[in-house]
Amino acid sequence: MLALSASLAATATALGGEAAKKARVQVVVELADGSRLVGTPLDPTLHLKLDFMKADIPLERIKQCEVRPKEERVIIHLKNGDRLTGTLGMHRFKMETVLGKLAPEFAQIDRLTFTSGEKASSTAEKGSIEFGGLNWLPWKTLFEVQDDKLVSLPKVRPGFNYGHGGSGRGPTLMSNIGNPDWKDYCVEFDYCVTGVDPSFNPYGLGSDYHDGAMYFHVVDAKENWNQCGSTMYALTVCGNGTWELISLYNAYCAVPVGYGNLTKDRERKLANGEGIKIDRENGNKFRIEVRGQRIQVWADGEQIANITDEQMGESIGGKTLDHGGVGFHWGYDTMGWIRNFSLKPL
Repeated sequence: MLALSASLAATATALGGEAAKKARVQVVVELADGSRLVGTPLDPTLHLKLDFMKADIPLERIKQCEVRPKEERVIIHLKNGDRLTGTLGMHRFKMETVLGKLAPEFAQIDRLTFTSGEKASSTAEKGSIEFGGLNWLPWKTLFEVQDDKLVSLPKVRPGFNYGHGGSGRGPTLMSNIGNPDWKDYCVEFDYCVTGVDPSFNPYGLGSDYHDGAMYFHVVDAKENWNQCGSTMYALTVCGNGTWELISLYNAYCAVPVGYGNLTKDRERKLANGEGIKIDRENGNKFRIEVRGQRIQVWADGEQIANITDEQMGESIGGKTLDHGGVGFHWGYDTMGWIRNFSLKPL
């Protein structure tokens, strides 16, 4: 407890007002009446009273703040995965909006979500690829556009610690992570897991392995599997034609480096089945449609899932799955591609 107190105090001192201003923090305020405000905070910290100390938490370190006025408590989810529970030493949240300066009372607020206006200039960010009308982040391995396909290459992305004992395996593409405007949409694409490339098979993966996954409503994701974040719907498809639709909240490997100690706030299995005829040469056609809480999935023109997820808007681990971008993953060290990608708002 003393160590935690010292850590919080050091954080508040070293990363206070000046750091938060440099980070150009932005906030989305969700009010109890269903209204939503977007703007810039006017104070650099949240003043929190814990059971054992008081702390000024820099906004740039906060992912989300859940307000529970009836309990007179707040739950603060930090970007490093830590969670704090206490009471606020302030009654209003001051912010600059397109409507001018506003200061809603915390008693009127359900949730605050913070983002930084300055993204880290990682190699993956700088190397974004335009394809199918979107900009894609190539994670873990390199990718390139070849004719009408966006293809993974059997080469580690420069600067990434690839491997089972490193920060992750498997080519991954991501787009519009956490975008609050991406709610109801339909995506269609051809997806193929071609298999292991002989020049890139460090762990002797079998030639019969052809598993992969397609992501939607990606609220959060990290390239490094040792960083807390993965929050999304995932449609996993195996080489034998079986499939499963799940939702994940803050999934990661809770160790400093390497695979292991899998941790998540929750995983929900929504649907599963079999019978997809996997085409390892021409790929398979998929369509995923999200409209409100209804999720529908087609494979090669046949509907395989039609569900209503009543927990889509529920906050779990500080995350809700009612928005977010899309992504693709090829299992472990397999290669593959996407083609004919299109997105249509609904």
